[in-house]
Amino acid sequence: MRPEPDAGADGHENPEPASPAFRFEVQPEFHEIPLGANPDDAPLDEQMVAFARDYWGGQAEREPLCALTAALYSVNSRHLVSEGAVYYAMGVFPVGGGEDGSKSQERVSRCNLLVSVQELNNPDPVLAVAGIAETLARRKDGGDVQPVRLPAGPAVVHIAGTRMVWESADGEQERFSVRIEIWLPFPDEDRVLLMCLSTTDVQDLYMYQAVLADIADTIAFDDSSRDRRGDPAVSPAVASTPTPNPFG
Repeated sequence: MRPEPDAGADGHENPEPASPAFRFEVQPEFHEIPLGANPDDAPLDEQMVAFARDYWGGQAEREPLCALTAALYSVNSRHLVSEGAVYYAMGVFPVGGGEDGSKSQERVSRCNLLVSVQELNNPDPVLAVAGIAETLARRKDGGDVQPVRLPAGPAVVHIAGTRMVWESADGEQERFSVRIEIWLPFPDEDRVLLMCLSTTDVQDLYMYQAVLADIADTIAFDDSSRDRRGDPAVSPAVASTPTPNPFG
């Protein structure tokens, strides 16, 4: 589904200027987390309460969990918006089982998708991509850096992992996560679009590479955005599906 140029993914009209700077489509397995960036929407706290109840299933005995989830996500969402975030979603992907439904899924894999707009001195997208690739290659976290060509223009793919270690009563614990980033300069603006998919299900890296590649192929910049520097409006197209109960 792709919304009309003057409407957001939820059907509400976007603040002026109405035409989005860019758009993209995500798979139905993604479930949007409110950011409260649209002033026409209900207040963020109200959106988060509804989101948390969908997340936990709405049972009365889980109301304390709903309140905690809403509070934590509200704080995080406000921080993300201050950092340039325009879209945030969780992905819940079934793994295994037959495509025809003859076999039950083996497990569920989860990820987060964050889309943000960052300022960038962008004299030319090709030069900008070269600079981004060099900068990412020199970062301490390392990872793989690869310039690519998307339908929307030249971009950089960056894949890196993180090891988290903490002490517990059972001794030292560790956990790994992986993130896949796509850096895509705007055609004629001093901005860059950053898509970051992260997951602790590192065994599913190849699946998530394909997931993000499919999303990246749908990115389209609005021609009118070339005359609108500084407006980070985005109208992503998402399926309006309820957030799944995390207990399965």
